[in-house]
Amino acid sequence: MSVEMSSGVMVADMMEGMRFALGPAMATRRDALKEIGGMPALADYYSDDFVLGNLVWAAGYKVLLSHHVVGHVLIPQSFLRTFGHQIRWNKSTRYSRPKGHLGTGLTFAMPFGILGLVSAAALGHFGLGLGLLAAASVNRVLQSIVVGWAVIGDPRSLRYCWLYPLRDLFGFVTWVGSYTSRNFFWRGEMYRFSAGGKIVPQHRPAENAVSDQPSSSDAFGAPASHSQKQQALLRK
Repeated sequence: MSVEMSSGVMVADMMEGMRFALGPAMATRRDALKEIGGMPALADYYSDDFVLGNLVWAAGYKVLLSHHVVGHVLIPQSFLRTFGHQIRWNKSTRYSRPKGHLGTGLTFAMPFGILGLVSAAALGHFGLGLGLLAAASVNRVLQSIVVGWAVIGDPRSLRYCWLYPLRDLFGFVTWVGSYTSRNFFWRGEMYRFSAGGKIVPQHRPAENAVSDQPSSSDAFGAPASHSQKQQALLRK
């Protein structure tokens, strides 16, 4: 989160500006939220944070990336559970930003370093191959130090920078995994991603949150009868 995700967000901000929101802390104007249809407009999306910023940007408002760094507290989980989470996150990005997600495959260094090692070795230039692999590793170590420590301020990005080449390789594996299917398991139910990043439950009819009547006690105009996805959003 301190290195890979932050690097992607910084590149997106430099190339096209912020057209989405993300993370555990977001702030928006009341009139902007009303302009996009309120909280019900986010109910059918897994990446509701991305959609919130994207809809606000599309409505003509400006989205800014804050310089304030918000800390994360991660719950220890098994490798398989963590792997499943990251596959699901990558699938969500694949449907939210299909072109950008495809281009992400070019930003991993270690797969190309390994490819360079194998190709050079096959041509009889094993030393050159080792040099290419070493260059890729050094590149990732520097990324961890520059982005994770110098920009984000996470001391672990400096302490464990030597491990980041493995994380880069793991990130490539989860990126490839995002193209294996459009289905994912979440909170006891099977869902399917559709165009634009909307999710559709596979074992029950989808609820229409937008058609519900708003509650007078809800300052943002969110419906009193929320879908399961909306409840998850409001609990964040």
